[in-house]
Amino acid sequence: MSTCSCGKPADTFGGLCGRCAALQTLGLEPYTSPAEIEDAYRTLVKVWHPDRFQNDQKLRRAAEEKLKEINAAHDYLASGAAVEVPRFVTEERESIPKPEEPAAETFVAPESTDEEEPDEVRRVLKHYQRRSSKTVLPRVFFAAGGIAVVAFLWISTDLLLSANPMTQRPWEEFKTELSRDVHASVVRLWGNASDDLHKSQAETAAPPAAPTQGNEPAPVPKATVKTGAETRATTPANAATGAKPYITSGLTPTEVLAILGNPTSSSGEKMFYNGTEIDFRDGRVAAWKIDPKTPIRVKLWPDQALVPGVQAFAIGSPKSDVIALQGTPTHFSDNEFGYGGSIVYFKNDRVAGWKEDPASVRLRVVAK
Repeated sequence: MSTCSCGKPADTFGGLCGRCAALQTLGLEPYTSPAEIEDAYRTLVKVWHPDRFQNDQKLRRAAEEKLKEINAAHDYLASGAAVEVPRFVTEERESIPKPEEPAAETFVAPESTDEEEPDEVRRVLKHYQRRSSKTVLPRVFFAAGGIAVVAFLWISTDLLLSANPMTQRPWEEFKTELSRDVHASVVRLWGNASDDLHKSQAETAAPPAAPTQGNEPAPVPKATVKTGAETRATTPANAATGAKPYITSGLTPTEVLAILGNPTSSSGEKMFYNGTEIDFRDGRVAAWKIDPKTPIRVKLWPDQALVPGVQAFAIGSPKSDVIALQGTPTHFSDNEFGYGGSIVYFKNDRVAGWKEDPASVRLRVVAK
């Protein structure tokens, strides 16, 4: 068995006895007085107390482990496991009276002050900051490298499959489907977040509802329907049936997705719901073609009221008259309104002509 420098048997892996190992943990020499031990213990506890590192979890965990070692060393030294001072200690040292060993005190974290941090704290902070930078930077570079590799593989695959006539069409359909799914997910998440925000704002700002008297039913709320640049207030007739809102001109793709969900396919500025087609221009609904087998709810409102007594439209009539007399077209664009097999043609938003299919929808036009 090896021997410690103080002459006692070494019972640690470092070739030290228990007392010298505890003193080394506190940063003290082998022949240190109890008062010096207590003074060093208090200083180290202040330096390594975890409350000093609340803003850095890594430093806080390191401080907790270090404080455990300091407390264990102090407890060992305070338990009476000490050795006598050898005779070869100088007479000057022996002449100094030894104060009585005070009892161990429970440390209370000091209040934060504006005093300069001790050298030990600055040294520890610099050490762990360097250590953190050495671990964080490789992770950032690794993540950036992974993104670059994925992007390279995607571009290479896209070029390869797009150049092959056998795989070009399936690959384009796959990309369209993937883009649509990602877009729908973003829209869904954004819509849920907006609904939660609006709900919380409404609950905060809305005054308590006035109680109804007797058996009087509560008023039916109003709903707003967008048509182009204007907004109309209407009573939601579909509130009781749970029907979806109307698709109308001027809606954005996000609003269409919120009403109809994911389309069966899309291409450019077109969305397809089975046989029904919705066209966009400048990010707004500008046209549609409704398939009778897969209809969706569409609606156009006249910009102005129909003149009393007018029961038919003619050459030069505005679009609002055609909408008021014929209703919402199943085929809608800037220059054509389709009602089944019948079509009304426009030029400068005025009726320029029509083609009527007697076996389909009859047009309410002025007889020639």
